[in-house]
Amino acid sequence: MNKIEQLKNVLDVIQNTYPEDAALVLADTDKVLAYLPGKHIDLKVPVGMPIEKFKGTVSYIAFETGTVQREERGAEVFGVSYLSSAVPVIEDGEVTGVISAMVSNHRTAILQDGAQELSSLVEEMTATSEEVTRSALGITEHLDDLLSRSSAMVREIESSFEILSSVRQIADQSHMLGLNAAIEAARAGDSGRGFGVVATEIRKLAGNSHELVKNIQSQLSGMRQGMLQMDQSLKEIMDFAQHQGQSMQELSRAFEHVASTANNLSNLE
Repeated sequence: MNKIEQLKNVLDVIQNTYPEDAALVLADTDKVLAYLPGKHIDLKVPVGMPIEKFKGTVSYIAFETGTVQREERGAEVFGVSYLSSAVPVIEDGEVTGVISAMVSNHRTAILQDGAQELSSLVEEMTATSEEVTRSALGITEHLDDLLSRSSAMVREIESSFEILSSVRQIADQSHMLGLNAAIEAARAGDSGRGFGVVATEIRKLAGNSHELVKNIQSQLSGMRQGMLQMDQSLKEIMDFAQHQGQSMQELSRAFEHVASTANNLSNLE
């Protein structure tokens, strides 16, 4: 029994080895010896059809050249795309026939289409993530600038406390001076009455200054506490923004990997 006859006897077994829907054609040097249609792929090749009728196909090219041939076809003819493969049957160094298989690549086509859609979607997501990353970095820069200004204001408030401390010392000294002047005016009697009035006004002014310094210090203390709290909040927000920027950069790298994988799938043959 030659190879052609052996293949004819196991043609149905060969067909069942294909994971996808497949139609098989077996021909010798003259005509078609056997044909098995697939569930969806059916070339309706009649047994006994002359091999010459296959001119221009991968089957005839494989028969003529003695080499394996492959060709991909779209869904125009059978409603599903398929891959046509032809293998020459060689015995004793001579081509004695050809076996051809038309295998559906419907799943592969769906996978490729899905990969292309995924690739387009990933491109959009990558662009969005890059925009978010730029925004996060921009926010970080603005927060850093705001934090610097806030710190400068805290330093200015601290300087104001030093100035107020000096003012308080002047007020205390003025109060003591006014008190001493009042004592001296009392000792001088009627001749020191005018000086006593001045001393009283100096003491009032010192008291008012002291009270004003106290109020300003109280307000500045509240401002300083608020600024320190704002500084802490800004630092926390900036840390979050920096972490978000880093996370988006990692996400962008992940998108690039997905896009590369999708591109490989879309080019799958």
